[in-house]
Amino acid sequence: MDSTTRVDPYTESIKLDIHDLTRVLNENVGAAVVAAMTGAGSRTLPYKWASTTEPRPETQERLRLAYRVWRTLSDSEGRNVTLAWLTGANPLLGEATPVTRIRELNSKDVIGAARAFVDDLPA
Repeated sequence: MDSTTRVDPYTESIKLDIHDLTRVLNENVGAAVVAAMTGAGSRTLPYKWASTTEPRPETQERLRLAYRVWRTLSDSEGRNVTLAWLTGANPLLGEATPVTRIRELNSKDVIGAARAFVDDLPA
């Protein structure tokens, strides 16, 4: 994929190798947030997933959802706003954080909330 062609976040989340995907998340939101989004018991696990350790299938689902959400937001909002959105209470998610909804694999609601934010729709 060259720099002028962007694949939609869903497609990219599926096509990316899980290690590469985790590496991107670690670099952009930090391993502590990645650990929280996946329910990992340790902040070091995201680093292992980015290198050689294969995450469990349910963890991979959470990582792919987290990537979709991150890409949806970061493309238009930038790193700092995206990180604040991920970790803050969200009225569209019943005041839960998007991190929590990603961990719960609540895909429909968290993707919808991310799109609403990017599209500047009222909460």
